[in-house]
Amino acid sequence: MRYVGRVLAAAAGVGAGVAGGLLARPRRIRRRIGLVRERVGRRFRYLRGRLRGVRYRLGGGRPDPGVTDDVLADRVRSRLGSVTRRLDVPRVHVTAFGHVIILHGDVATATDAIVVEDAVWRTSGVEGVVSMLHEGLVSGDTRPSEGDLTLLPSPMLRRLFAAAQQAGCTQETVQPAVRAVLATFFERLPVAERRHVAAHLPADVQVLTVPPRRRGQAPARMRHLDEFIEAVLRIDHIDRVHAHDITGAVLHTLRDLVPEEAQDVAAVLPEELRRTWTEPTAHTPPI
Repeated sequence: MRYVGRVLAAAAGVGAGVAGGLLARPRRIRRRIGLVRERVGRRFRYLRGRLRGVRYRLGGGRPDPGVTDDVLADRVRSRLGSVTRRLDVPRVHVTAFGHVIILHGDVATATDAIVVEDAVWRTSGVEGVVSMLHEGLVSGDTRPSEGDLTLLPSPMLRRLFAAAQQAGCTQETVQPAVRAVLATFFERLPVAERRHVAAHLPADVQVLTVPPRRRGQAPARMRHLDEFIEAVLRIDHIDRVHAHDITGAVLHTLRDLVPEEAQDVAAVLPEELRRTWTEPTAHTPPI
């Protein structure tokens, strides 16, 4: 009897296992079918969206150009995502002012800068591009995959930064603020005088003096300090409360760094800017 009982128990176990396997198999099959159906559905929706995009472009459709500056800046950032990944450059900083896009960042070559600027210019709603992209990744400006090496700034650069910070810049905003003032100032100088002044500056200051490349917008003509400061504010978001003091501090420090060119620069400036350039410096930060 014990033997018969064990046989019956074993048979019952085998039967339960077979039944369980038969029941589990349809569940696994249904799960796999569900996963395949989900993947096919996602792929179908993706292809349908691409097809709509192609039909939209072939039909001459364009996104609404009459959007706010914030929406336009987001539109440009979205367009630049694939471009910067393909070029393997750090993220390009994008701001918009009156449908004019201002670009900041680092690229390896002038060709890369043109590719980025062209992509921005082709974006619907963009009426002008002001490019402050720095061409030529030096050892301190690495690509995203090359680590975080940094170089010590030159004494002249430290002096400019110290002047701007004493005038109201924070540590986070001092570099873009100094660059905005220097680039705007050098854009107003004749090319020959610009080269003479730059020749007295170290490389890390020279790159901050390069005037922006403009597309669709010519540099504004200015004769007054307020107009100059407005041009600086359009290149970068300097604190408007301290903009006057920061601009004066950077220009005075630059003048003190290039005494050989100070008079020649004064000769080519309009009267009000000449007074700002030549007025006594309240305090010159040490090197």
